[in-house]
Amino acid sequence: MWQKSSDGRCRVTASTNFPAMTDDSRAPILIAYDGSACADAAIDKVAAEFGPRKVVILVVSEELQRVPFIGTAGVPIEPETLELLTDAAQKGAFEVAAKGAERARGLGLDPTTAVSQGGPVWSAIVEAADEHDAALIALGSRGLSGVKHVLLGSVSGAVAQHSHRSVLIVHSS
Repeated sequence: MWQKSSDGRCRVTASTNFPAMTDDSRAPILIAYDGSACADAAIDKVAAEFGPRKVVILVVSEELQRVPFIGTAGVPIEPETLELLTDAAQKGAFEVAAKGAERARGLGLDPTTAVSQGGPVWSAIVEAADEHDAALIALGSRGLSGVKHVLLGSVSGAVAQHSHRSVLIVHSS
């Protein structure tokens, strides 16, 4: 639901009561996870609202070619070096996913992990939700504003805009 806040901006508000979701524990909830406090808050909220159920902890690793520093200033990167960097990034993504799964398991959820490579990040999240037939997408919001929001964009906002699935955006306190 959209509501206008006192400063005139529109804000998305959501009910914390999801009765239809609690009845259907067959489809997993996809939790987009990056290891941040905001992502931890998303796992915590899913556990608190939906109790024990299957979840998919998704980590999205952007392709190194999309990272701004790769190949800048005319310095070429050798294929072997790029392969080493790619392998290290993939290993790191699996470690982050395992950390999220451990947190979810500790809160009574039944997690599996998934790592997606590609970008933009919001698109990879939407595609993974479709692939896993997720009942809901949950993700944390970093609450960027001003110039940071303009430059970096909002992954959570883009997921909510482009997905046909329900999206739970969790703000950490």
